[in-house]
Amino acid sequence: MNRNRERGSSLAELLVALGVSSLLLLGVFASSQQLRHAARAADNLHRLEEQARFALDLLRADIRLAGFWGLHSDGQAVLRGADAAVRCGRADATEWALRFTQPVAAADDSWNLPCPPFRNRRQPGADVLEIRRAALATSGTQARKLQILSSRREAVVFSASAAPALDGLTELRDLRAHAWYVAAASSQNAQTPSLRRKALVSGRLLRDEEILSGVEDLQIRLAVDSDGDGVADRVVDPGTPLSMDERVLAVRFWVLLRSEEPETGYQDPASYAYAGRPSRNFTDGRRRLLVTGSEVVANAL
Repeated sequence: MNRNRERGSSLAELLVALGVSSLLLLGVFASSQQLRHAARAADNLHRLEEQARFALDLLRADIRLAGFWGLHSDGQAVLRGADAAVRCGRADATEWALRFTQPVAAADDSWNLPCPPFRNRRQPGADVLEIRRAALATSGTQARKLQILSSRREAVVFSASAAPALDGLTELRDLRAHAWYVAAASSQNAQTPSLRRKALVSGRLLRDEEILSGVEDLQIRLAVDSDGDGVADRVVDPGTPLSMDERVLAVRFWVLLRSEEPETGYQDPASYAYAGRPSRNFTDGRRRLLVTGSEVVANAL
């Protein structure tokens, strides 16, 4: 009897115990995998939402200040100094950058700048948004920058060690000229599209800046006042010819973002149709987020 009590488990009992343990471990592993996928999905969605807020805030702030020239907002009263010139790569971009009568403009799936987009690869189908204005903050004279000196009646853009003379109260600010667009590549990955902009910087150059990787589309619509009553009469697509008397009062825009890496087993159920673009479905396993925003051009009112 003592020997029976001290006997160990039989082979059959050991196999049963191993089988039960394996099933439990498989369940734990499957649960951990599901939790990992859920955490990754939540992290991707959160990152897309944060990136969307960042892009929307930058676009809204730039649009709001379009046509701001300091002490007035009349682009026809802005003069060019003899030394006011802009270069973009090897090309002369002066005419594009100093188009003061068009503080807001957009191109429909085309490229109007004299220098190429990043790596000469623009995202097909995406629009380009152009903004021209003065900086919000006043500045001191800096010879390597294009600056704008404004009074209540006029303004002059110059680049020199001393500002030109204007009558009355004046303010000095840096000049801003931006072209927002989507490139087919980013600085880190040639296969990842990115939101970028050509921006006027020191040295009177248009520099290409990466704003956000993972943006694969930008679409624009313009609200236009045709009769000067301060109320939008029509909404037009980029590239629509406007007369000299018509003013852009507001801009609506759509931004489509995608996650950097695909998720295992993820299938996007959404169909993306916006801004007049044909409906599209994606099967690459990446999460996407479509956001839209609008902003009033404050200086056009």
